[in-house]
Amino acid sequence: MKIPTYTQTPGLDRYPEGERFAVYRATHKRLMREDIAYQRRFSSYLTTLIILVIIPVVGWAIAIYLAIRQQQFQNRRIGDVLQAVA
Repeated sequence: MKIPTYTQTPGLDRYPEGERFAVYRATHKRLMREDIAYQRRFSSYLTTLIILVIIPVVGWAIAIYLAIRQQQFQNRRIGDVLQAVA
């Protein structure tokens, strides 16, 4: 499966290679202003992407918090035993 990039956009080959990205961006901006369906699809994509990124970040934060809590508990309990022996 070939990963699609902006260079594979139909019709873009009619422009000089150095201008293609600028043409692509300008067309994207125009569609964002004028095409409601394009706006909705792009907004939906962006919202979904942000939510998915937030979920792993929150998961990692919880895992780190739990690891710190567990280490504190172990330190306290092992410290109690070591101090009782001495």
